[in-house]
Amino acid sequence: MSTNMVNMVPSVNLLPYHEARKLARRKKVYGILGGAAAGGAVVVLLGGLYIDSRIDRQVGLNQLLKAENSKMDAQIREVTTLKQDIDALLQRQKAVESLQTQRNRPVQLLEELVRQVPEGVYLTTLKQSGESFTITGIAQSNERVSELLRNIGAVPWLDHAELGESKSVTMTNNLKEQRRLFDFSMRFAYRAPDDADRKSGEKGDGANKAGKDGKPAAGAKGGKV
Repeated sequence: MSTNMVNMVPSVNLLPYHEARKLARRKKVYGILGGAAAGGAVVVLLGGLYIDSRIDRQVGLNQLLKAENSKMDAQIREVTTLKQDIDALLQRQKAVESLQTQRNRPVQLLEELVRQVPEGVYLTTLKQSGESFTITGIAQSNERVSELLRNIGAVPWLDHAELGESKSVTMTNNLKEQRRLFDFSMRFAYRAPDDADRKSGEKGDGANKAGKDGKPAAGAKGGKV
């Protein structure tokens, strides 16, 4: 009985079902792989576009920096040219000032000698050789000659004041009176402006110190003959 019942159960073929499941599974795997490949391609594409944009941005920045550097180089050249022009103008100004100073020097020297020659001294000659000067004259005493030497040595723009000679002479005036005087010669030179300013400062310091000590500064003079 049992054998007959088993024989009565119909047989079912499951092979097509398994094939369909395999096919569906294969399609699903292919779909996943295709999606992954498409996603990877999109990522690579987006990454390439991002890198290209960064490269373009960096290239643009480099070009901007290059242009700014060119402008700065041009400005530096302009400043250098302007500085050279200023230096040239300053040199011309110094040359003009030096020429003006040399032109006014004889008048300035004569005015200074009038102020510095003490009473009892009479100048007879004034000679110039380059930057050096030589004066000769008659003085009532050697003390007057020494006073004149100190006065000239104290002038800021005069330097190297030294006595050439001083000798006793006898001279007769209009009243036929004989007087014992001193014939002298003296040399000094023109001092450069920078040295003159330094000498003027030292002279001022010496005068201040002498004032504090209660002593008169050197270089006092009287009237002229």
